[in-house]
Amino acid sequence: MEPLRPEEMLAKPVWIEPAFDDPEAVLDLVRACAPLPLAAKVHRMDDEGRDVPWFRIFWAHSGNLMDERARDLFYNERFIEAAKQSFGAKVIVPNALMTNHNGPMAGGPPHLDLPFFRGASRFPFWLLVCMGYSGLFHRWAIPIASTLCWLYRGKGGDFEYWPDGPDAPATRVQAPVWNVGVVSDNEYMWHRIGPVGREAEHLSAGDIRRDARLHACADGAWEIRDKSGYQRHLGPDQLRHSFLWKAYAFADERAHAAFLDHSDDLDYARTVEIFNRDLRSRGIEPIDTTDPVGDRDWKKLIQRHYRARRVLGVERNGRPSDEVPASTN
Repeated sequence: MEPLRPEEMLAKPVWIEPAFDDPEAVLDLVRACAPLPLAAKVHRMDDEGRDVPWFRIFWAHSGNLMDERARDLFYNERFIEAAKQSFGAKVIVPNALMTNHNGPMAGGPPHLDLPFFRGASRFPFWLLVCMGYSGLFHRWAIPIASTLCWLYRGKGGDFEYWPDGPDAPATRVQAPVWNVGVVSDNEYMWHRIGPVGREAEHLSAGDIRRDARLHACADGAWEIRDKSGYQRHLGPDQLRHSFLWKAYAFADERAHAAFLDHSDDLDYARTVEIFNRDLRSRGIEPIDTTDPVGDRDWKKLIQRHYRARRVLGVERNGRPSDEVPASTN
């Protein structure tokens, strides 16, 4: 099966301004969806992780609109046209729309977004991360246009990215970032979020519990609460709102038809086989498993050997892949 995308970055970033016709109405919709869960909870990450104040909701996922109120955002013509321009694509198929809400926190490490592979739409978050960093699954990679836009007037929270590769100088979108966006190839372009808020206000990893929720207050402010009684009040400009829209970006109808033909999809057995074959080639004893999702020993093995160990001079310090804040932008 001919790959749908090359093994290097496919597109160059395209700037979008304005992102929304009525940004205040978009924020009103976010507030109507509160309380918001932690991103780690949404993605069912391991409970032993040390959570940061990063909250997330999905308005659309896997091509399905999960909240009818977000229909106009999901089919945003500005996003679609910018994706065509960035990727040189003729067929754009909106796939997902999610929001990230970051309280005062340290900056995130450079990362790549969670990849999309044919047949792997229901694979767990941690496994997709490892598959992306392994470089073993380009043949099944789907070209994804990622549009990021922000509604934030506070301090920090810059967006830093490397459009010419990790060895070239970075580009920085400096805060305040209000009603602007950029579409790019974030599964292959390294990027990160800068520190949000003033350093003295930062919440450390582990300060909040996994059951924490982000509540909207009547005065436009926000409050983090968990079941232990913890509360943290955040003013309107202390919460960084970012919106992540993703769409399949096919060069033409022929490429779209190839994607719709499921004859070469991945499944769990094939994925285990590819990982284990690579481990053997590196002199590492693999673990044969028929349950890659539930087999904790196989998971630990894969996470140990397929992660971003050192990126742009930032040492990973052995953190497992499911703690990497993919899509925290």
